[in-house]
Amino acid sequence: MTDIGKINFQEIKDALDKIKGIDVLTKRIAVLEEEVAALKKYVPSIIFHANVSDGKNPRAPQRYVIYDSVILNKGSAYCPLTGVFSTPVTGTYSFTYSLIGGTTSNNTSVYLMRNGSRQSYIHSILGGEQAQTGSMTTILSLDKGDQVWVELATGIAWSGTGAMCFEGVLLEAK
Repeated sequence: MTDIGKINFQEIKDALDKIKGIDVLTKRIAVLEEEVAALKKYVPSIIFHANVSDGKNPRAPQRYVIYDSVILNKGSAYCPLTGVFSTPVTGTYSFTYSLIGGTTSNNTSVYLMRNGSRQSYIHSILGGEQAQTGSMTTILSLDKGDQVWVELATGIAWSGTGAMCFEGVLLEAK
């Protein structure tokens, strides 16, 4: 520590320069925080999670599985009346869906559909009185207006305690 009586002009100048540098950085951080807040207005938040209500146990063929119990639908892009997610903005999306084949169904399959084309699937083959669960995550590059849904192609699915779910999230808007 320097004795107060021995501080020279250069030490005072160096201390003032450091304070000015800190002040410039503080102002730059404030500007960047304002820019980030402004940009957040343009990045949509699209997230949904829905289940098939307990006891509905969908049976094939069912082109659109209706996930009627909506837990979250930020952005309102999922329609619980139709079971269809309609892409509000072009971007990269992640979808996850699940299946538990019914104990009376030995061959159950569901497909993730995009505009009528199969993108991925879960297939459950069981013996009598058995149950098997499966889930799939699929990442898709989608255009605004694309539609995504789950189709039950074969068998019977079990929907108890939220076992059959469908969810999606916008990962990156383009």
